[in-house]
Amino acid sequence: VGTVLDSLISNGCIISGGQVRRGILAPDVRVNSFAQVEDAILMEHVEVGRYAKIRRAIIDKDVIIPRYAEIGYNLEEDRRRFVVTESGIVVVEKGTVVEEPRPAVSLVGT
Repeated sequence: VGTVLDSLISNGCIISGGQVRRGILAPDVRVNSFAQVEDAILMEHVEVGRYAKIRRAIIDKDVIIPRYAEIGYNLEEDRRRFVVTESGIVVVEKGTVVEEPRPAVSLVGT
């Protein structure tokens, strides 16, 4: 079950086990299980993958945020991939391909 607090959600949005706080979601946005969206604006046709985290961001149309991705948590890293305003808002431009984060090094078997 998804959770939405203090947010504006448009028709056609699906919050499937994720959490949205102080967000604005345009039509046809999907927030998947365990994803977190906080203080963000998501335009049409955005999908937020499982366990992804978005904070203080504007995500333009037709962007897929892959599972485990984090936007708005490390502004230095965000500046290399996206636009970051002087006030620290991360802007992901229309149609941007966001790469899935690399898994942490596994210590299994060592």
